[in-house]
Amino acid sequence: MEPSNDSVNSVYAQDNSRLWVSYFRESLNKRKKQKTDHIPTLPLENGPKYDLISSLPDCVLSTIISHLPTKDAARTTILSSRWRHLWAFAPLNLDSKNISSGVSQPACSQSTCAFKDVVSRILERHCGPVRRFCLAHVCFGGSEPCLREWLDDLSKKGVQEISLKFDPPCHQLPTGLLTCKSLLSLKLQCSWFPSTSKFNPCFTSLTELTLSNTIISGRDLKSVLSCCQALQSLSLTDMPFNNPTGVREMEICSGSLKSLVVSDSPLRIICIENAPNLEWFLLGTSMVPGTWVKVVHAPKMEMLGYLDMGYTKFEAGDTLLEGSDLSISTLIYSVKTLAISINFDTVSQASTAIRFLRCFPFLETLHIRFFLFGPKETPDFHYWKFQDQVDCLDYHLKKVTFRAYAGSSIELDFAKFLFSRAKVLEVLEILPRWDEWTTKMENDLLCLRNEVASNAHVVLATKKHLFGGSFSADATNLSLQDPFG
Repeated sequence: MEPSNDSVNSVYAQDNSRLWVSYFRESLNKRKKQKTDHIPTLPLENGPKYDLISSLPDCVLSTIISHLPTKDAARTTILSSRWRHLWAFAPLNLDSKNISSGVSQPACSQSTCAFKDVVSRILERHCGPVRRFCLAHVCFGGSEPCLREWLDDLSKKGVQEISLKFDPPCHQLPTGLLTCKSLLSLKLQCSWFPSTSKFNPCFTSLTELTLSNTIISGRDLKSVLSCCQALQSLSLTDMPFNNPTGVREMEICSGSLKSLVVSDSPLRIICIENAPNLEWFLLGTSMVPGTWVKVVHAPKMEMLGYLDMGYTKFEAGDTLLEGSDLSISTLIYSVKTLAISINFDTVSQASTAIRFLRCFPFLETLHIRFFLFGPKETPDFHYWKFQDQVDCLDYHLKKVTFRAYAGSSIELDFAKFLFSRAKVLEVLEILPRWDEWTTKMENDLLCLRNEVASNAHVVLATKKHLFGGSFSADATNLSLQDPFG
């Protein structure tokens, strides 16, 4: 049976539409002030003029339009009669950055009212589906009627992506947000998640959920996660610490989740009960002291950290880390990249860190963030020589990164230990605490490098700023080679 023209055109649209976008933007900028009914043409060298773009199928042109900025997409209606009605039925890409009323970031003023009116008119006049709806720095004094109307309209039009950032933070969002069954990506910042006590979420297609500085109760978070059968990425960052209704415990039971990011959060218990496809479990360095991280079943977890050697309680199977107390009974074979925080003013944490590495026999990349708190200790550092065998150092560890390096004697001894024991180490990258190297720090590392016979390269780096000081701002992107830097 031969495929229909519609199905062929649909596949053609997905594969080829993006190739035309860059040319089309340039062409549109030249014609946006010219209103004419003749067909736009593409000049070819030494030949007649041909209109290659307008001859494409409607589905291809609609996809091109849906990837243009909001204003440029609307302006396609003036190009010619061929384009006049395409925008109204093409998937809508509505971004507040492209439609603000005379200001890049509308504030609580008359311009905001005008901006809201523009958004309402766009949604009213656009007849097609909505691909993306993004509002940033928009002021809402409360649960305003226009926001409820927008969310209801978006739900009816099958919106796929919603991103809302309020300034100042808004009150609780309308429950209409919970009815968007077609939603694939939801990002909320400076907001209050709608209550699920009367309305169960319908996020059956949701693959990405990002909450930043957003209030959500434990009951609501549990309700949302239970309905997200396709969720692949979950991120909770900059969550309010002083709100009594905010979430404090989280249990993950998801067969689809691949990435979990938690940073600057008041969560006290994070339990990965059953996550057979979880690959990344990223924790920021600004967590509640004593946060209990429990991993019951995550057989594909390759990225883990930051784990604080002094404050995080980590449990995986029968292995338990709590402060300087470490009991190893279960090895975690899947982890390839580990990030830990160590207070190197206390020898107990340094020693615990070495023993902790035995839990990860196939570790390939190690990130260490140094902290210098507590009293200074000046013990005999020769104990490094008597450490037992660590499998990952003997066979797999290829890259080590030091962050917030201050050049203390114990840090130097630890670096010397890694050089002498990590047999396949290729790179040791070091970033100084104050983004500046001193002559003494450089000379000490040079002497260390000359003392130890190793093929590893030492890289003295600066200015590698990461989100929250922990990992990349795009940490939920699984295509990144290493979210820790």
